[in-house]
Amino acid sequence: MNIEDLMVWIWLAVFVITVCVEAATQDFVSIWFAIGSLIALAICYFAPFYVEIIVFAVISLVSLILTRPLVKKLMDRNERYTNTDEFVGKRTILEKRVSKFNAGEVKINGIIYSAILPEAETADIEQGTVVEIVALKGNKIIVRKTEEKEGE
Repeated sequence: MNIEDLMVWIWLAVFVITVCVEAATQDFVSIWFAIGSLIALAICYFAPFYVEIIVFAVISLVSLILTRPLVKKLMDRNERYTNTDEFVGKRTILEKRVSKFNAGEVKINGIIYSAILPEAETADIEQGTVVEIVALKGNKIIVRKTEEKEGE
């Protein structure tokens, strides 16, 4: 086996490993090295070993620099923002009594949501009490009693 045949197998192995790493992570961390290894594989019969390494490094680096910002922008599009984040810290009036074992109700922006107590809380909160939204858990809003009175 001559050096050119050996290099074909090495570049093929690099390509397969980088594609497997990419498939396992799904974060576009090694796809550029797969591209570089394919180009190095294509020239391995025509160029010496050190040229193949340089081509691999240059192609990988250039493809990384040119496409990473675009890929990052496309990946960020999958992130969905909702208006529920604005609820945390907001105060509202409890529409229906809430206890440790029974969900209550709060009205926010004209919409009624189920309200529950934080896990450490044991005291019931009566209807008409001003509550603060501390977190969201699935489709439930976690509330705690405030010192504020209705109408303040």
